[in-house]
Amino acid sequence: MNLAARQPVLLVAVPLVFAATCPLWGMWKRRICFYWALGGMSVTAFLAWSLIGKVSQKAPLTYNVSGWRPPWGIQIRIDTVGLLLACTITAMSILLLLYSYRYVEKEIPTQRIVYYYTLLLLIFTAMLGCSVTGDLFNFFVFMEIFSITSYALVAISGERRAIRAALKYLLMGATSSLTVLLAISFLYSVTGSLNMVDIGQVLERMGRTSSPYLPVAAAAMIFFIAGFCVKAAVFPVHVWLPEAHSIAPSPVSALLSALVIKMGVLGIIRTLFTVYGRGFSSFSEVWGALATVLSWAAALSIPVAAIMAIMQTDLKVMIAYSSVVHVGYIVLGISVLSVQGFAGGLFNIVAHAMGKGCFFLVAGIIIYKHGFRRIDDLKGLGRSMPVTAGAFAIASLSIVGLPPSAGFIAKWNILYGCLQQSQYIQVVLALFGSILSAVYCFKVVYYMFFTGSNVGAKMDEGPMTMLIPVTLLAAGTVFFGIFSALLMPTLSNAARVLLAR
Repeated sequence: MNLAARQPVLLVAVPLVFAATCPLWGMWKRRICFYWALGGMSVTAFLAWSLIGKVSQKAPLTYNVSGWRPPWGIQIRIDTVGLLLACTITAMSILLLLYSYRYVEKEIPTQRIVYYYTLLLLIFTAMLGCSVTGDLFNFFVFMEIFSITSYALVAISGERRAIRAALKYLLMGATSSLTVLLAISFLYSVTGSLNMVDIGQVLERMGRTSSPYLPVAAAAMIFFIAGFCVKAAVFPVHVWLPEAHSIAPSPVSALLSALVIKMGVLGIIRTLFTVYGRGFSSFSEVWGALATVLSWAAALSIPVAAIMAIMQTDLKVMIAYSSVVHVGYIVLGISVLSVQGFAGGLFNIVAHAMGKGCFFLVAGIIIYKHGFRRIDDLKGLGRSMPVTAGAFAIASLSIVGLPPSAGFIAKWNILYGCLQQSQYIQVVLALFGSILSAVYCFKVVYYMFFTGSNVGAKMDEGPMTMLIPVTLLAAGTVFFGIFSALLMPTLSNAARVLLAR
């Protein structure tokens, strides 16, 4: 078997090897850990991005570990959704590592810098594993790895409030993990398989024969969705997110918001459409009820979290609540069961990763240079930090959903999908949430550019290694807004395949 055939498993193996060896380099010289991590994720990014055009939702790329076929062996399965996340993860990882080069010198305790880069490599590995695995239990294992590393990264500063936030995150995360594990055990007990596609086929056969174990499988579906909603920070089980995201180091905040919570969304997609999609007729009542609950929870979260964001005086807390808003948009798009809405939800995964990643990294530069966290302290910042403030203003267009940004394309498709399904109240709530989002985003922009200065007029930008990532992310929100045709047709095809029942 040639190297190309092993490419799917290398997406996980390469960053894992780099993570395992990173502490060894750190024993020699801490600075090498940065170059080692950046090199590892650059190789992984090449592996992921070289798969573009080679996979589709209908014809995924598969690799059976050790040659054992499902249900006996572990299968790596890369479809359109998995590849979308893998490409997003690897691209963001490089930007976050580059940003961290100077950031860690001031914001991370010196003795923990090696741990920081090792944990980043581990969390990237685990998220890639979730994106490409075709096995439920392996999804759970990778989920646990990125969860545990997330708790450690939130607490890495060692400050009392950081440890408190990490413990709160841990308690919520452990509850959701236990719920998902219980769901897996239920499903395995009635299907005898852990492979997602194979389970779907077994459930379809069980439905045709009216198996008495169908209620157990239905209960497992409910547990899956409940557990993954906590991971995704879907309202009202989002309570761990604002504190964890706001107190974590800024590149970690960007990582959690742009990528980690999307793994919970991926879990919802895999559950509803890969595991249970083929047996839809057998679970139509539970399946439909869960989709309805998700759409209402998502729609309500948009204005509620936006109101909470408006009320904040701390910039990072405001951005954290904004993450809950956009998880609401993503889940709303997926749960309305419309091809256009689903494609918009998938597109918003990318749009939100760029916009919210830019927000948190901008906040990190401001804290790094001036120590400001309060929104009131940002007055006149656009004069001394025009690149940083400008990046925030551009990313705001995407977060609010204004043209020509990627956020506009995502929201347009999500709302159109809701209209197709006659979910008019959800549309009203989502539009109201966008208006509220404009309030909290443009309040910050107004303070930065149109008020008296709290800082000197002299140019005082952050280091170039921190400015490059925020500039690229801000530019990306505009690029993918203008050239959305690069992604939307592929995502629409993927949505069409997933929704076909």
